[in-house]
Amino acid sequence: MVAAILAFGPGSGLQTPPPETVFTGYVTDTECGGNHAPMIAKGGMGKDDRECTLACVRKGATFGFVGEDRKKFYQLDDQDAPARFAGRKVRIRGRREGDTIFVESVEAAD
Repeated sequence: MVAAILAFGPGSGLQTPPPETVFTGYVTDTECGGNHAPMIAKGGMGKDDRECTLACVRKGATFGFVGEDRKKFYQLDDQDAPARFAGRKVRIRGRREGDTIFVESVEAAD
C-alpha cells in the first residue's frame, strides 16, 4: 500500500494533461505564420490572407494558428477542422502542449 502511494504521489512524474482552453486568433499556415503580406506581394499567392493560406497549404505547408496579436505561432494537430477557416479569425477549443494545440473544435470568431 505504501509503495502504491509513493509511486503515484506528488513528484512521481505522473502529470495530468493540460486543461482545455479557448484560443482566439487566426488560422494561418506554417509558411507565412502571422504575416501573409510578403508572400502576397510576390504574386501568385492570392489577394488576401485566406487565399494565401490555402495556396501555401496546397504547396506543402500545414495549417497553423496565431494569436490575436499575430506574434506567437502554434502548430495544429488537426489539419481538417481548421481548413474551412483559413485566414479567418477563430476560437479554437483544445489544449496546448508546447507549441502545438490539440484541437477539439474550431468556430468562427468574427
